[in-house]
Amino acid sequence: MSEVISLQNVSIYQQDFLVLQNVDLTISGGEFVYLVGKTGSGKSSLLKTLYGHLPLKEGEGFVVDENLKNIGWKNVHELRRKIGVIFQDFQLLTDRSVKENLMFVLKATGWTDEAKMDIRIQEVLDAVSLGTKGFKMPYELSGGEQQRVSVARALLNRPQLILADEPTGNLDPETADDIVRLIRNIAKEKNTTVIFATHNYKILETYPGRVVRVKNGEILDEKNYLV
Repeated sequence: MSEVISLQNVSIYQQDFLVLQNVDLTISGGEFVYLVGKTGSGKSSLLKTLYGHLPLKEGEGFVVDENLKNIGWKNVHELRRKIGVIFQDFQLLTDRSVKENLMFVLKATGWTDEAKMDIRIQEVLDAVSLGTKGFKMPYELSGGEQQRVSVARALLNRPQLILADEPTGNLDPETADDIVRLIRNIAKEKNTTVIFATHNYKILETYPGRVVRVKNGEILDEKNYLV
């Protein structure tokens, strides 16, 4: 199966501060991988490097066939069209409806046909069981519903890779379980690669999978989590 992520001897920096070093990581198409580690261990920095928010200064890195060394502000949109990102704090535009939030992303990633945009928005809302909520404002939704909108937003461009950065961190346990199942089911149906960052080990006990651990500034690939 083809590689979606390939990192070799990578060092990751926040400005001039070294966060992670000696990172070697290969993830194939369709894999669901947990990224675990304490708060502040470098999980978010790794994800930000993968979607081009932090520059790759040292080592070799390829994500969805894009060379991270060649990614700059002028062409980062080419990488991000192939990646969906789900954030812990939802990051929805609070002054726009659910549909307007999704429309904003489509326009920002090069869509121009209004009819096709309407169809795609309805498709992703249906996929997350919010098909009738497009007119709602974010503040009218529960936390779980807002995160479902975030998942829908990540699906808009049919990404090869979804990066989920603590997507259940602000949710109660029952709602968190719903979101995990939703993301896992979508990944399986679409054969989409997912990196799911979390420090909630109960998720791993319920839904075991490959684990990549961030610890002491390095990456440890533990392959499978054993309950």
